[in-house]
Amino acid sequence: MIKEIHEHKVDLSRLPDKAKILDIGARGFLFTNHFRDLGHDVIAVDIDDFEGKYERCAIMGHTGLVGIETFKDPQATRTCPGKDIKCFTLHDFSELAQVEMWDLIKIDVEGAELEIINSLKKAPAKQLSIEFHLHTGIYGEYEIGFMVRKLQSLGYSIASHELTSQHGAGFNYWSSLFILE
Repeated sequence: MIKEIHEHKVDLSRLPDKAKILDIGARGFLFTNHFRDLGHDVIAVDIDDFEGKYERCAIMGHTGLVGIETFKDPQATRTCPGKDIKCFTLHDFSELAQVEMWDLIKIDVEGAELEIINSLKKAPAKQLSIEFHLHTGIYGEYEIGFMVRKLQSLGYSIASHELTSQHGAGFNYWSSLFILE
């Protein structure tokens, strides 16, 4: 049963009780709080400085430090070269969290999804709900195809992957869902 939860598609029928969920790009905490309220174990990650229970760091294609680039639209905050905040590969962050396989990972990281997916050596979750950021100009359709093929090579099938226009930002893959088979 695929539902859209705060703009991110999830197959709710595949979530166990007390699911282990990683919310990467948790700004606003709507997705995080939705699943926490249902009793799931959610780790929220964001690069910005907020009040609340979350890990302030970046998930990227490397472990080290990155900068933070801000814009008039706070939803567009993203990483850049620099030394403002710690960053981790998804693998390294998962090891620190002591989670071998997440039940669900939501990725909404304003263009860094290319680095994250490129760094994967094995499937990190049973479900990946990803907001691709074609509209940022960081990558194009070729790289979207690369990311989809990479996820398929790790055992994921496409449950949802539509090019739609939303948020006044033009066409994008706003809520793609990949299921590990």
